[in-house]
Amino acid sequence: MTDDLMKSSGSGDAGNSTHADEQRLYPKVRFRGFDEPWKKVKLRRNVKRIRRKNKNLETNIPLTISAQFGLVDQRDFFGRVVASENLANYILLKRGEFAYNKSYSKEAPYGSIKRLEKYNEGALSTLYIAFTPENINSDFLKAFFDTTKWYSHIVQVSTEGARNHGLLNISPQDFFEMSITIPKSDEQNNISRIYNLMNSLLSLQQRKLELISALEKGLGQIIKQQNNKYGITFSLNNFLEIPPQIQARIKNKNQLLTVKLNLQGLARGVQRDTLSLGSTKYFIRHTGELIFGKQNIFNGSIALITKEFDGLATSNDVPSLKISNINPQFLFYLLKNPDFWKHTELIATGTGSKRVHIHDLLKLHIKIIPDAKYQAKIVSLSRNFEKIVLNQQIIVKECEKTKQFLLQNLFI
Repeated sequence: MTDDLMKSSGSGDAGNSTHADEQRLYPKVRFRGFDEPWKKVKLRRNVKRIRRKNKNLETNIPLTISAQFGLVDQRDFFGRVVASENLANYILLKRGEFAYNKSYSKEAPYGSIKRLEKYNEGALSTLYIAFTPENINSDFLKAFFDTTKWYSHIVQVSTEGARNHGLLNISPQDFFEMSITIPKSDEQNNISRIYNLMNSLLSLQQRKLELISALEKGLGQIIKQQNNKYGITFSLNNFLEIPPQIQARIKNKNQLLTVKLNLQGLARGVQRDTLSLGSTKYFIRHTGELIFGKQNIFNGSIALITKEFDGLATSNDVPSLKISNINPQFLFYLLKNPDFWKHTELIATGTGSKRVHIHDLLKLHIKIIPDAKYQAKIVSLSRNFEKIVLNQQIIVKECEKTKQFLLQNLFI
């Protein structure tokens, strides 16, 4: 179906039009064979407001809208019910019907409009605006509200001063006066199909990533169990030592090294604009050394220095340790387990910002299987899994980028 798509700044004769308003009636990308201009209409002419109440308690599912997950059960989303105990005065929403949540957030600066899909029915607060499609493809409408094209109308009818307690002050009348630009039904159907196919592909790739990540985590648990059963207890000072400290001459921040939180690895430079290079001593770090942040090792600020970061420098608050008598990658594989680095908070000392000092870290004990061939096999297996996970993450990101491209260019 994607072969049928073509870019257009206006199809057919309209591509040469000098009228800006007319040009706005053509999407940037559309299916071949469609060249008629789209039509601007009021939302109220293509949907019907829902006012029905849950007066007979047809449903006991209290709904909320998540910008990411759509209309979901409050009990699953919040872990509790934030709705009133009596749902009789709530809107009774049925599968396939839409609701507008006027609550705004960073992810949804003008609220969220979602279709009920997870349940046959649900109860929704009257703070929401509910409606059902009429004379318009429901999937097309769902896709349209996944874009940002409708934001401009909300901006017009809602000002910053009208915001109150996280809610946009928009009346149903103002909401349904929204102008939307739509094609004829055949083109709506085509757009709906590619949107649904893209959603299905993205869901499958996300699920694949979840399964691969679960396998990787399961591998980690098996290795941990083997280590606990067959490993010998060592203190870390058997494998780690302080290397010679060579002071660096720092001229700019790109000579410095940052250890990210949550095992996110290393980065060149520092983010702090207030950093004074002349007031701190920095020391050169080398490939193969273990590096950690004294103040944040228990937040996952730990890494193994790779070749691309060789020769960069850190202060003594981010020390490095030379690894010996063990496969460095194998040791890091064990140390990057949350069971280890989260445990280091117990040995952190000081008031205010607590620190994990080197001599305390080196006293910690860890179980290790000393067989070099075993360590090499675990490292190889771990690297293979990391590559598979990374490749799958790239695939998911590409799918997300494709979906966003389609949303922003197939609609007006």
